[in-house]
Amino acid sequence: MKNIVANDSLVLQPGQLISVTSDAAQLMRIDCGRVWVTIEGDPMDHWLFGGDSLLLVPARHVVIEADKMFSRIDFLPLPPSGERQATQAGTAVEHALSA
Repeated sequence: MKNIVANDSLVLQPGQLISVTSDAAQLMRIDCGRVWVTIEGDPMDHWLFGGDSLLLVPARHVVIEADKMFSRIDFLPLPPSGERQATQAGTAVEHALSA
């Protein structure tokens, strides 16, 4: 399992799977591609496309799999709360729209 820190990036080939965790809350932003994400404690799986983001809660096991295309994922420090719109999606993540 890879420990993710702010400003990390991942490049996944089609069908590639990776397990990650983080010590701090971070915004996972899909730069390009399409990925499937499942998060420990979240009853829902998530399909994310280029431009989509998820808020990652610290100390949760996250599994990410690239769909049928090359995917790049950026892990960003959280923006101030006034700069993002979010809706709750379970207890582990929020869908977030970044400016």
